[in-house]
Amino acid sequence: MKKFSKILSVALLVALVLSLGVANAFAAGEGSLTVKNSEDGVTYNFYKIFDLTGQDTTDPADGTYDAITYTIDPDWAEFFNGVGAEYISATNTGNLNPIKINGETKYINITETNKVEFTNAAMKYAIETPVAADDSTTGSATGADVSVTGLDLGYYLMIPVDMSAEKTNPISTGTVASLTSTIPESDIYVKATKPTIEKVDNEITVDLGKPVTYTVTGKVPNTSGTASYVYQIWDTMSTGLTFSKDVVVTVDGITDPITTQCTIDYATNANGFICTIPVNNLQDYIGKTITLTYHAVVNEDAVTMDYVNNTATVKYGRNPDELQESTPVSEEVYTAKITIIKHDSADKKLPNAEFALMKIENNKAYYYKFVAAGAAQDDPATLVNETIPTIQWVEVPGAPSDPTAVVTDAMAKALADAATAETITKKVTNNDGNAEFIGLADGTYYLIEIKAPDGYNRLDKAQAVPVTGTNIDDEVNSFENVANATGKFDKHNNAEADVLNQTGTTLPSTGGIGTTIFYVVGGVLVLAAIILLVTKKRMSE
Repeated sequence: MKKFSKILSVALLVALVLSLGVANAFAAGEGSLTVKNSEDGVTYNFYKIFDLTGQDTTDPADGTYDAITYTIDPDWAEFFNGVGAEYISATNTGNLNPIKINGETKYINITETNKVEFTNAAMKYAIETPVAADDSTTGSATGADVSVTGLDLGYYLMIPVDMSAEKTNPISTGTVASLTSTIPESDIYVKATKPTIEKVDNEITVDLGKPVTYTVTGKVPNTSGTASYVYQIWDTMSTGLTFSKDVVVTVDGITDPITTQCTIDYATNANGFICTIPVNNLQDYIGKTITLTYHAVVNEDAVTMDYVNNTATVKYGRNPDELQESTPVSEEVYTAKITIIKHDSADKKLPNAEFALMKIENNKAYYYKFVAAGAAQDDPATLVNETIPTIQWVEVPGAPSDPTAVVTDAMAKALADAATAETITKKVTNNDGNAEFIGLADGTYYLIEIKAPDGYNRLDKAQAVPVTGTNIDDEVNSFENVANATGKFDKHNNAEADVLNQTGTTLPSTGGIGTTIFYVVGGVLVLAAIILLVTKKRMSE
């Protein structure tokens, strides 16, 4: 049993029992079996269960049989004396083929209704006894057809064996096939022997607190001939992702009742899930697409990581204790940051400079707002998960809307007031002249200085800061913010913004209140000079 359990740790599929029909005349000779769409490294073993004996009473020289007789192959006598006895009937309960047993005519009771059970029992016997294979062939790397020829005519069982794993393959077809003198050649069609899955996400870079949609796809395996079969998709996420626990399963685009038949375990697999799909109940959908869709939110841990990872694999087999596993598939996503480096012309680092961050979207200006976990929301509809900090982008009346235009004092004040009211988030440089805007997707952003350090002039133009990268170049070890040809990237680009402030006195910018004061004072002085001149003239007269 131990050997059988090991070998049958993955499931075999069973094709239908081919016809054993008899004609009036039979050509003598040998037969061949061809495995269609073979798989590299898989050995297909063939076991003759029934021998076929031809009888030619008319003209032995013409090479044809007048009749044929099936007999049990000696290697299978014990099987039919035991568990296989139910597949031999004393009476013809239907259109059954006759077989000679100890000189007595009986009937092969293998039908559409019990063919799966028969093949399971025969496979168990062949492996457990064990019975030596009569012939075998090995699948090719190209998936081409492979054949065995020169076979004695008879009734054969085919069992595919994965030589590399030394286990019976999970999704191949264990088949019983008849080679009669009228049908000396037979084709066997096998399914893919090793389940695989694919995985995609809809983003590669997002703002902090925003969701990523993941999709995993596989195929419904042919599990005919397996009393039980495990098909599980395991998904694991890195700490920078918070799983939304919202898996939806469809098969061939059908959601119900497929999803309700699946078991989704959100507890066993840390920060992920195990989805058990009852493929034995889905044999009407063999080869159809299994689709899992779910979401995860990029959380604050992602800020310090090169990227966050989501990995999926499929585990499968007949024996739950000895499941095989497919090659894992992964998708990466990240969130970036902008680091401000504030200094003067002598490269002195400047603290206490205040900045807002703007982006242009659909020809509108929006400003950065960091929303802490559990904080009140200006726009609750944009909140994905209240336990995770998130970035919101808000409009500010009176604030700059054109990244190329002059930033007036009035515009800077509008941003300062918005920051005080916590409508937006401003960043203030520290003693090293640094400040950071974190949790950013790739894009072009604009730094706007709200307030300059004492003794320095405020910048009157927005400074563009691109957050982007290129595909990895191993020779120069450059960063990449997009997936390369292998579908992965090694690191992302955190942008640095070098911001220079100049010292000196400058007139307040156009539109500020300071300009008006100069006009008023100048006008008063001119008026005072006129009054003085008129008064002096009258006094002299």
